[in-house]
Amino acid sequence: MKKILFLLTAVLFFVACEGPMGPEGPMGPQGPRGIDGEDGYGTNWYVTSITVNEKEWQLKGKPGDLNSYFYVYKPLSQLTKYIYENGSVIAYIEADNGVKNGMPYVLHKGEVVDGKEFLWTQTYDFDFTTGEIGFYVSYSDFSTQFKPGTEKFHVVLMW
Repeated sequence: MKKILFLLTAVLFFVACEGPMGPEGPMGPQGPRGIDGEDGYGTNWYVTSITVNEKEWQLKGKPGDLNSYFYVYKPLSQLTKYIYENGSVIAYIEADNGVKNGMPYVLHKGEVVDGKEFLWTQTYDFDFTTGEIGFYVSYSDFSTQFKPGTEKFHVVLMW
């Protein structure tokens, strides 16, 4: 049996050799023109950073109202109708130590003031539409007397 397997392997080895390469085939159709020279683009993806300064945050409602939160809308012309309908948008917030966190980003916080403990949850989130992205900050205790600080967000568009 071993001799037959050896013989079959040897025959396949000698029969399976390649011949000379044939002529080159015709050129295929021209693909669509890509975006030249703009940073952040790759093959079907775009990455950018957006900084929101403390003074840019808007308050929805009045300070301390139920359902009050902070928001800001930023233009993002690269977020086309095609990406909106067929692609994906991912956003991250960058922490003070340079670590990126996916959104929604939920922080549980606490503070002692005059011997009393105050506990709350701080949530960062986003939404988007064609040409624009919105960032949001909400607090579980609706304590919106103070605006959020300057925050840096990173946005990834994929299509």
